[in-house]
Parts: sequence; structure tokens; C-alpha cells
Amino acid sequence: MNHGPIQAAIVAGGRGARLRPATDAIPKPMLPVAGKPLLEHQLSWLRSQGVVDVLMLLGYKAQTVSGHFGDGKRFGVALSYHVETEPRGTAGCLRDAIDKLGEDTLVVYGDLFVELDLTPLLAFHRSHTGAATLVLCKTDHPGDSDLAELDGDQRVTALYRAKPGVPCGDMGLAAVWVLRKRLVEAVPADRPSDFGRDVFPAALARGERLMGYQTSELVCDLGTPERIEAFGRRRA
Repeated sequence: MNHGPIQAAIVAGGRGARLRPATDAIPKPMLPVAGKPLLEHQLSWLRSQGVVDVLMLLGYKAQTVSGHFGDGKRFGVALSYHVETEPRGTAGCLRDAIDKLGEDTLVVYGDLFVELDLTPLLAFHRSHTGAATLVLCKTDHPGDSDLAELDGDQRVTALYRAKPGVPCGDMGLAAVWVLRKRLVEAVPADRPSDFGRDVFPAALARGERLMGYQTSELVCDLGTPERIEAFGRRRA
């Protein structure tokens, strides 16, 4: 790896309602995928990319996660934790942990299986001064995805959700982004908020530059039983 050190933050505090009843017993990111918890796959990927400073943002059944991973040493990373006391959303939980963040943070949602080369992603991020780099990839379920439009310079010009009967694109937000601290500082501290629904649209509205990084590498959303089953068939 020729990129400098970067901290990763894994957003892993959600209830996982779409995966019930499995998530009644364990939190969504701890569900087994190919024989081990999904979060173990994420840590293996991060370690392979030279990322060893990892902050886990937890909520629902947080102790199940922290009890399994501890300080991260046996997984080859240095783990720290921030546990929300009430649901704060994907952005609100990161805002609450802002004192633990550096200038740039790689954010990954805890229900993803990722095989992404970080070297070109981080090089792209460091080539511009925008507030964030959003990883984008083609989605086969645009109806329930956050979608983006880009200009010729890879600048994000619009973020939207598909509407029934209205044509839409298939370039989806992959729930992997590299954020500059100023964007996290702009997240409201007094209410829950989400990146795709609230923070990124607000940033565009105030004139912040968000850049899109398109990839065909594997970034697989495993947030529903059907997607976990389909992924298992592909990996068999």
C-alpha cells in the first residue's frame, strides 16, 4: 500500500429489522457469512488494505460485538468503540464520535461485504478538495437505493430515490465513503440524521463539493435475507 494511514469507521449500530427474526438474537453485522461474522470479513479486508485503526460505531446489542472483537489485536487491527444510547442514524453516530476522528475518515456500513482496492480510492480522494468522496456502483435494486448523478468531472450533481413509474438511473451509493472532518462537523448534533437522506443532500444544497468514485469491484449490500442468500449462492 502506498497510501498514508487512514482511520476507518464502521457504522454497525442498527436494529436490522429487515433481517428479523435472526437479529433478535444477534446484531446484523454479526450474522454469519461464509462461516464467520460479517464484521470479521470487513476487518480482514481493511487489514489487507493497510488500514489498522478502526472505530466501531455500535448501538443495538453492542456488547455482543465488543465482546467478540475486544481490542482487535487477534484480528490484526486496533479497535476502539463508540456506543450510542439511542438511535442516532448513520451520520448522527459519527457526529457523536467526532473527537475520535482524524482529518479524513473511511466510513463503511456494517452490512457490506467489500473487496475494494483502497489505493486508487484514497488517491482520488486526495486529488480533490471536496468534502467527501462517495463510492458509487451499479445497483440491481435501484428502487430501494440512494442514487446519484455525476457531471463529466465526477462531481455529484444530484442525489435521489427512485419513484414508482418514474425512470431512474442505476448508479447507487455503495455506503462506503471518505469524509473530510468538516463534513462531519456539519452533521446536526441535536437530532438523528443519515448520510444519504440528510447530510449529503444538505451539503450539495449549501454548495459543498462531493465527488463520486465509480467502481465495479465488489461492494455487496447484505441487508436483507434475500441478498444474503443470493450472495451465498455466488460464493459457493
